[in-house]
Amino acid sequence: MPETPPPIYVATAGPIMSKRTGRLCDGIITVGAADEKIQMLMEKFEEGARQEDKDPSLMPRMIQLHVSWAESQQEAEEQAVKEWPNGGMPFPKADIRNPEDFAAMAKLVHIDNFKNRVLTSADLDEHLEHIQHYVDLGFDEIYVHNVGRNQEEFIRAYGERVIPKLRWPGQS
Repeated sequence: MPETPPPIYVATAGPIMSKRTGRLCDGIITVGAADEKIQMLMEKFEEGARQEDKDPSLMPRMIQLHVSWAESQQEAEEQAVKEWPNGGMPFPKADIRNPEDFAAMAKLVHIDNFKNRVLTSADLDEHLEHIQHYVDLGFDEIYVHNVGRNQEEFIRAYGERVIPKLRWPGQS
């Protein structure tokens, strides 16, 4: 083990593990969710940290956001349904026993199932607003997962029109 151990971050989406993460780890990772859930998770994380006399404001907070961006709204919607159908499945997937069952369930997914789960939009200003919201909620690191296969175009578009416009705390 090195003299200074590497930081340990735990990914969690529930209140019990969020509190435990604050107590036992160096930072938290979670996924995009409704503001009420994010607030509850962060409160539990902070509570756990304070139990161990740690300052939660100094502990990293990371979040993964799923998006589907393409040049047109229709393309963004089509790639979400085709490439990431599990993003539109509003139920636990642990009980799916085999690929055939998953494929059958994927055929039932419609674009409406992605609402509040995956930002599906061709509008880069909407993407900027979405990510900025999580910056404003106090996340230090934001990992964006574009569900489509258009990764080169996505990276270029975000690099030119989204990332440079984000406003981070302490930035003038």
